[in-house]
Amino acid sequence: MASSERYPLRQIILDDLTSSNKLALLLLFLVIATAIATIWITHQTRLLTAEQGELVKQNRRLENQYIHLQLEEHTKSQRARVEAAATSFGLQPIHKDQEVILLQSK
Repeated sequence: MASSERYPLRQIILDDLTSSNKLALLLLFLVIATAIATIWITHQTRLLTAEQGELVKQNRRLENQYIHLQLEEHTKSQRARVEAAATSFGLQPIHKDQEVILLQSK
């Protein structure tokens, strides 16, 4: 044999792997697939956790806004009731020129 003769080393290694190590190749493929799936699921979980945090903040803001609107509505309805009662008794609002301010001296 001459020293310049080349063997198809790549083909020999590939044939060796596929002929006698099918189980090892299958397990290697499954390990890689499982690792990729774990990374993807972790990424999706982090995205959903961040989105959930934003939605919780938005929900709190909306609840606070709702409570303030309810208080404002209650306040305005109370004022309307007082004005309606005053009108039914014949009372009228006081104008600036009708106000009298009393000061107490010590």
